[in-house]
Amino acid sequence: MKSALKTGFLLSISWIFCLITPGKAEDGALSTLEIEANGHFYTVELAISPEQRRRGLMYRTGLDRNRGMLLVYQQTGNHRIWMKNMQIALQIYWLDSDFRVIGQRRVEPCSKDPCPIYGVSNPSRYILELSDNEHDLSIGDRITGLNVLP
Repeated sequence: MKSALKTGFLLSISWIFCLITPGKAEDGALSTLEIEANGHFYTVELAISPEQRRRGLMYRTGLDRNRGMLLVYQQTGNHRIWMKNMQIALQIYWLDSDFRVIGQRRVEPCSKDPCPIYGVSNPSRYILELSDNEHDLSIGDRITGLNVLP
């Protein structure tokens, strides 16, 4: 009888743990969000934790034209990136807290130290990394679909 109670208790604890643990794909994939910019739709992975932002798109060998990553910061600040261990060039867009593009730059991979660090002069809240293609995004454009972010 004690064994059955203990097993039932452990199963209940396991179930509760599953309910309060944030959802994450088994392969470690990040959550995604669909955004829109000037009539173009992109599916972006969300890098919210410091570790997710640090890793970013490192070691990826390709990125589809309409895919990317959004680095989400808790506060507006002087957020910068580097291209350490990157395999592909990217188009980078810095966004303010109203989801407006305040800076943009094309960046190349870096395999030697020290790697350059890229930023903009105005404070940003988000960094959008897209494939190295022509994107219809300019300073002042607003990205939609991000209002669900913290």
